[in-house]
Amino acid sequence: MNTFNRIVMVLGTLICLAAVSLVVLLPLDAVKVARVSLDEFERMLYDGGSYTMFLAAAGGTLFLLLVALVLELRRPRRRFVRIKTQGRGNAQLDVESITQSLEYRVDELAGVRQVRTRIKSRGKSVDVALDLDTSPSVNIPVLTEQVVNLAQDIVEEQLGLAIHGQVRVNIKHEPYPRGTMPVSTPQERDASARAALVEPVLPRAERVGSNARTSESKPVVVPVGGDAPAKDVSTSQDGQGDGDGDEPKSRW
Repeated sequence: MNTFNRIVMVLGTLICLAAVSLVVLLPLDAVKVARVSLDEFERMLYDGGSYTMFLAAAGGTLFLLLVALVLELRRPRRRFVRIKTQGRGNAQLDVESITQSLEYRVDELAGVRQVRTRIKSRGKSVDVALDLDTSPSVNIPVLTEQVVNLAQDIVEEQLGLAIHGQVRVNIKHEPYPRGTMPVSTPQERDASARAALVEPVLPRAERVGSNARTSESKPVVVPVGGDAPAKDVSTSQDGQGDGDGDEPKSRW
């Protein structure tokens, strides 16, 4: 486009120089030429065929001028961005490489189904925008923070570029299918949290009493030859046993 602009500017400048020189050096001849040209143009307008050709030529010229104006006003998209270097070198990175790096890393995050990256080069910095499609169960605030931190780490730390402004994240969150979304009230969440707590430890006195009530009775044998005759003494479940002073029951 720069070459085309130069060609047009050179030709336009030469034509203007010739016309101004002709008017300055030969003003009367220039007026005669202009009058003859206008008369011929007026005669051509009354001729049907000539007028049609005039319209076609004028339409084509206007179209070419509009195309040239659009191409001149439209700024071409930059394909490279300058890398920050500490030395005297000048390094540039392709925008497509930035796009591929971001899409590959962001797509690995849990809950991301599809990612589309839009990178715009500003010469010394880039605009970063990401469009995400997420699953229904993903936590949006947590995922957004992860994506922003990951994009800054890749672009600024690994690639050595500068981000212009902030990283923009546009999320399309897929809803739960009808009838499958988990519903939980605050009371239900509190009840589930209390059920997950560890069972409280009983006091020592209560543990001893519980163990005494649940223990089985075991016989106690007094060795023969002692002061008291051999006797089976058992402890009942309520913790009270037969005393030593009880009279033995008669066999009859």
